[in-house]
This record gives sequence, structure tokens and C-alpha cells, in this order.
Amino acid sequence: MVKSYARMFLRSIFFTGAPVLLLCILTGCALFTGSNRSGVPAVSITANPATVPAGTASTLTVTALNATQVTVTGTDGTTYNLPLAGGTQAVSPKATTTYTAVATATSGATASATATITVNVQSAPTVTISANPATINAESSSTLTVAATNATQVTVAGSDGSSYTLATTGGTQSVAPKVTTTYTATATGAGGSVSATATVTVNPASLQSINHVVFLLQENHTFDNYFGMLNPYRKANSLNIGDDGADYEVDGIDDKLATITNENDEGTSFQLFKFKSTCIEDESSDWLASYGDVSRYDFTTARPIRMDGFVHDAEGYAKSCSSSGSCAGSFPDLTGMTSMGYYDQEFLNYYYYMASQFAISDRWFSPVSSKSVDNRIAMFTGGTTQGIVKDPGNDHLPPLDIPTIFQELDQAKVSWKIYYIATQGLCAAGQACSGSPTASYPATDFANLAYSQQFFQGNPSGTACTAPLQASSVVGDSSNSFCIDPTHLTPISSYFSDLNNGTLPSFAFIEAGYGFNDEHPGSGQSILVGQSQVAAIINALMSSSSWTDSVFFLGYDEGGGPYDHVPPVPGHSNDFTDTTLGTIPDISGIAVNPDGYGPCVPPGGTPTLHCDLVSTDPGAHPNDAPAVDGFAAQLGFRIPNMIVSPFVRKHYVSHTPMDHTAVIKFVENRFIGSSAHLTARNAAQPDLLEFFDFNNIPWETPPTPPPPVTAQTLGSDPCTPASIGP
Repeated sequence: MVKSYARMFLRSIFFTGAPVLLLCILTGCALFTGSNRSGVPAVSITANPATVPAGTASTLTVTALNATQVTVTGTDGTTYNLPLAGGTQAVSPKATTTYTAVATATSGATASATATITVNVQSAPTVTISANPATINAESSSTLTVAATNATQVTVAGSDGSSYTLATTGGTQSVAPKVTTTYTATATGAGGSVSATATVTVNPASLQSINHVVFLLQENHTFDNYFGMLNPYRKANSLNIGDDGADYEVDGIDDKLATITNENDEGTSFQLFKFKSTCIEDESSDWLASYGDVSRYDFTTARPIRMDGFVHDAEGYAKSCSSSGSCAGSFPDLTGMTSMGYYDQEFLNYYYYMASQFAISDRWFSPVSSKSVDNRIAMFTGGTTQGIVKDPGNDHLPPLDIPTIFQELDQAKVSWKIYYIATQGLCAAGQACSGSPTASYPATDFANLAYSQQFFQGNPSGTACTAPLQASSVVGDSSNSFCIDPTHLTPISSYFSDLNNGTLPSFAFIEAGYGFNDEHPGSGQSILVGQSQVAAIINALMSSSSWTDSVFFLGYDEGGGPYDHVPPVPGHSNDFTDTTLGTIPDISGIAVNPDGYGPCVPPGGTPTLHCDLVSTDPGAHPNDAPAVDGFAAQLGFRIPNMIVSPFVRKHYVSHTPMDHTAVIKFVENRFIGSSAHLTARNAAQPDLLEFFDFNNIPWETPPTPPPPVTAQTLGSDPCTPASIGP
């Protein structure tokens, strides 16, 4: 029975095709051979490189045995299927990632291995940008401040097309956009790129585009005396047509040379003539002479307006000075002819060029019908002397306690400075000056006003100065004879250093170089010296960084005695003006009394703070025009002038009446407010905006003027007061 079962087992093995199994049973060999995928799986994984920068690839290498499936899974969520024996897989993890390789066998058994790729993550760059100030006026600048981290490059690009490259940490960049501009700062690094923006808003060009007003008053010339011959020069040089295509003509004397005359006391008639000399004797323009120039002997409200007294007054002044010996210089002309002379571009080549390129007014009058000191006081105060018509020093009066433009500016915290060229001893500012105890004092008419004592005081005892005043050695006076505040009153050398340093104040007033380059008529002073001084002052401004936002006003404090054909009398200012110039406003709109003070005769005859007429003066009698109309009865005569600025209209001529106090109103409007005014006189002045083109900026690049002529360039010295012409 046992043998039967054995035979059946063997037969089943044989007939089922399993001889190998039988053989193995009999011989003890292994049960399975071949790939053996039903065995235990094995797997390995490596990463090369094992450390990478962010965004860089690494290669995973996987080797597997006994696997029916091989997968790789990253902790960053990535999954890859590889061949059964493994293989390679490129990966680019963004962060450190562990990759797990899993090999799975037929039986379901698994094997796993891991490899980690360390990712060096670069920090993302950062950038900020700001603009200070964020709002500017046209032609002004703003500073961009950029801060960046983790950057290899930092750039700034403006929407106006500008571009700048900064340090990798940022920095500052000055910009002067002409229109509102957005600046984009971009920081680029291994960690990416990032941007930030800042906008500089540019206000439309306007009066606010001007940050510096410079005002210089030279001495004693009328408009006709200096600029009466501008028309022929302008036309010959094609400087009479403005940017707007209009023909701008000057109310001068070129068309009147054969028709205008004045007689002296002997009945000799003198026509206008061209000076051969750059030095002429002094003339008078005091209160009496100024009224006498308009009408020789009649000062009433009904006086005829003849403009016939210039020769008469010049003759009388020369004879008086010659006989008394009390006047400076010599007086070779005792006929009065000097008052009818004029200059042109032969001697005034710089002035003629600049006045024709830029802008002038042929209706700029001095505010008071009197001499220099009164007009300079009126300029500082907005038009008032509070009744005074003579030099308060000669009247033996103390400094006048009248509000000034400088007080207004101080109250508004606006910077100002007076630059002086000469000392009271007629020495150059900044140099020691011998003579009287006051010889080294600054030569400024500001000293006639009480407010000046906060900035300048005599100090004959040499005691310590009280701050902010300093010993005058700070301005070159080695004797320390006075105390001074050099931040407000300083020699002209400071003007040039302020231009170089970009520290020009908001309002700068430049005193004339009294006695040697102020152009005051006098037998020993050539006008060429003054022209050269003014040229140096203006040229320095045009070549400085302050040019872009400045305006320079040049004028003369008063007429000084030479002829001018335009009557400074309300209701009559156009009596002798050619109608081809068109409609010109009468001066009555600006010839208003500044306050309640009028000229008057002091009781007892001794000048007081508000009265200093004598019995022979206009206004001393009740029917006289000044007695009836006060200081509005007559202005001072027209004066030469020019307005120089990048914003000034080319070749422009204004016919709008104004006096010195219009410049003061301009300063008030710009730095204080449109409602500010010191007196009714300067409140009545035009705003002067007609001179400017703030949108097109005509003189963004200033012209190149000719060098002013000198005795050397002329080949001889034309200072010949005894031979003046014709």
C-alpha cells in the first residue's frame, strides 16, 4: 500500500512537468533561480551635489534590486518614477529637501533610502526710495535717498527718461525734473529683484520758481542819459524782436535829438548831444532842483509841464559850487550844457548788450523827487521817508524809526543780507581805512534807519560786542571800531563766496561803491569803472549754481540832474511820448502817498523827524503841488534799469509805470505773501510778472556778454571832464 502511494506521487511530479523540482528535492538544491524579484528588495540613493544654491539643479542617483517598482518622493511634494533597477533624476528644489527612494518587490516587501539636498537660500533683496522735498518748484532740485540690502545692483529710473546707477547699498541722488516725475529704484541680487517708487511733484513754473532776489542800485543817472539811445542799437543788432515776435521799442531820445532843447539863464539854447567823456561834473537833483527841472519857477498844481529846467539847474549848481568851493570835484562847465549830454553803446557796451538781451522798463521812476539818501530810504521802507525830503544826516536827525523790508523778512524768517562795496571813508570794503573814526564803517544808507542798529553799531571804546554782533575785525577792520552782524551786513567779497558756496540769501541788496565805482557824476569818476564792477557782479551770478532760481534787478537810486523827457508828474507822464508806442498807462496809478506824512516846513525852521522844508522849497506854500498832493505830486525821474534772470523774456521792454518799491513788492509777494505791503505806495506797484516767462525759461543758458570797455581797450582814457562834447 505504501509502495502504491509513492508510485502515484512520483508519477504526478513527472507528468506535471516538474522534474527540476524533483531533482532539487532529491539533491537538496535551492528551490528558485533566475531574477528572483520575489526576493528581498534593496535600494540606495545619492545626491550630487548635496548642497546647491536656490534655483540650481542636483542629480539624484538611485540603484535598486529585486524591485518591481522604484519611486522617489521629496519632502517638497515632488514624486518621480524610475526604472526597476534605478537611474538618475535631476531636481531643483527651492528649499532643503529630503528625497526618499522606495523599491517595492512582488511580494509587497519594500526597501527605502534617503538623500538630502541642502539648498542655500539667498535672501531676497530689499529697496526703499524717498524724495526730499517731494514737491519742488520748476528749476529746483530734490534729493532721492535709496536704501538697499542683498543687492548686487541698484538702479534708479525716472519716468522722464533719466537713469542713475547707485552703490549696491543705495545712496543719494540729486535730481531736478522739469515735470512731475516718478523714480523707480530697482535692487537686483541672487535672491531676485525688487522695486520701489517715489514721486517728485513739480509745481508749474511761477513766481515760486525764484528763490533769490538780488537788487543793486547805482547812482544818479536818468533813463535818457544812459539808455535814451537803445533803439538804434537794438535794431542794428536785431535785439528788438521778442520771443513772441513783437517789436519792442524804447521810449528814448533817438527820435528827439533835433527837437529837444533847454535854455540857460543867459538865453543860450542847448540840444541833446553825445558825451565824449566818461567823467562829467556833478549836478543837482535835490527837492528844489527836481521840481525846477519840470517847471523852472512854478511849483503850483497848475504849473506848466515843460521839462525845461535841467540846464538852468545845472548852471546854477555849477556856479554855486565853483564859487563856494564847497562841492567835490571841479566844475569846468558853467553853462549848464552838461545836463543835456547822453551816452550810448560806445562806452556802455556791456549795459546796452544786457539791457537788450534781457528786459527793461522805460517807466521805472525813483520814488521821491529828491536826492539819493531819500530815495534809498524810501526803497527800504516801501516808499516813505515820513515827510523828510533832504538827507537826515544833514538835518542832524537820528536814525528814522520806520519799518523796513528787512523787518518784514525777519518776522517771516526769510534770509536777507546787505553787501557793501565801500566804507564811509571811501575805501574798499574789507580793508582798513584811515581818517575819521567812522572811516571804516560800512557805507550803507540802511544806517539812516533805526532797525539797522540791531546789525551795526559804532564801538569807539572797543568794548566787547554783544552777540550776534561781532568785532569789526571780522569784516576787515583791524581797529575794531564798530560791531557788526556779518550774517546780515558784510563786504561784497561775501557775495562772491556766497555764490560759490550756494549760500545766497533769499533777498540780497548790494550797496553801490560810493566814491569810486557807483557811477555818480563827478569830475574824477569814470562810468567805465562802475560798469566793470556791475559786470563782475552779474557775470558771477550767471556762472553760479544760483543762476537757475535767481533774478537780478539793476537800477539807479535817482536821476541825478541829467535830462529826461518823461515828466514824473501824474496826468502828464506821456506828454512827450511818441504815440506810435501805443497806449501807455499814466503814472497816476502808482504815484500815491505812501502814508499820512507829507512834506512840510518845521515850526521854528529846525528840521524834525517829519518836516525839513525851507521857505523856498516846493511845498512850502499852500498852492504848491506838494502842499496839496504830498509826495504823490511828483515822483523822481526815470532811471536806467535792467532785469536779469533765466526766466526773463528776451528783448522785452515794459511800459508799465513802477518805482523802486515795485521790487520790494516783488520780494514781499515771493517770500511773505501777496497781502504784505509796507505802505500804500508799494501796495500800488505792479507785480512785475510781465517781465517773466516761467514756462519756457528763455535764458536757462545765459548769454555771453562782451567784456565792458576800459580805457585800455579804447586805446586812451576818455575821462576828460573839461572836454565833454559835443
